Amino acid sequence: MDAKRAFIHRLFSTIAPRYDWFNRLASINLDRGWRRRAVAKSELGNGMTVLDVCTGTGDLALACADRLQGQGRVVGLDFNAAMLRPASHKAQRRRLSVQWLRGDALNLPFGSGTFDRVFIGFSTRNLSDLQAGVQEMHRVLKPHGRLVILETGRPSNRLVLAGYLVFLGTVARLIGLCLTGRLWPFTYLARSVKEFLRPPEFVALMDRCGFQASSLPLSMGLAMLYLAEKPA
Repeated sequence: MDAKRAFIHRLFSTIAPRYDWFNRLASINLDRGWRRRAVAKSELGNGMTVLDVCTGTGDLALACADRLQGQGRVVGLDFNAAMLRPASHKAQRRRLSVQWLRGDALNLPFGSGTFDRVFIGFSTRNLSDLQAGVQEMHRVLKPHGRLVILETGRPSNRLVLAGYLVFLGTVARLIGLCLTGRLWPFTYLARSVKEFLRPPEFVALMDRCGFQASSLPLSMGLAMLYLAEKPA
């Protein structure tokens, strides 16, 4: 686990300056719509407290802050300072209020039952201990709070799936190479998509962690939206 944490930290430190460009190009700009859908499905309301775990360059946290318009509290947490710097710059430019913190997703620096909503976008597959991370997010949620997870998907249509896997292994890696001059981070990211849990397996894991979870495919399954409620 320590080796994976160190590897992931080095990976995102390497690609942080071009991370947003990679997301836009590799998703054909679909990622913005996926984040909007996640915020809409979260039923985020005025006065709520929100945590975005593994916030990266902050797009999901900023989408929440834009929805709340100051009528609530949004915290974006990441363990990589290089990723948090562009997040802070974007918040200042857009005049949105987000508290940025450097912290560990497996040891969240908050008391139990702190947040109404917890988000994590395209990062669960990078956690060095997936179940421990989900349990931490469960801990910091209030009863009836909701965990909202955006993650890469696995299209059910075999032709779409085949094309998607070829795209990940070729075009997406080439985009990353052109943007950063490095291939190894995007080789890992492509492999992590292929090796991540299937949606029913991930829902079952969240249920074991105390949630009542469900999944929703987006864009023919290219992305998955997971909604999980913490019972009272």
